Amino acid sequence: MKSYRVTTEISQNKQLSLDGLPFEEGTKVEVVVSEAKPVPDHQYPLRGSLIKYEMPFATAVDDENWEAAR
Repeated sequence: MKSYRVTTEISQNKQLSLDGLPFEEGTKVEVVVSEAKPVPDHQYPLRGSLIKYEMPFATAVDDENWEAAR
């Protein structure tokens, strides 16, 4: 089953219009309307930031200290 999600606003006369739907004419669809809850910006503080790993496979402990810990 294909799904399509869009956020829009209810018009002044309390009607909803959806244009450009990705379904063929005559396709039966189910419509569920719920109030959109905004996501606070602080919930995902790293969204959109550049992530770079320097030496991602390097160990944080050198070989000498690793053996001493045993």
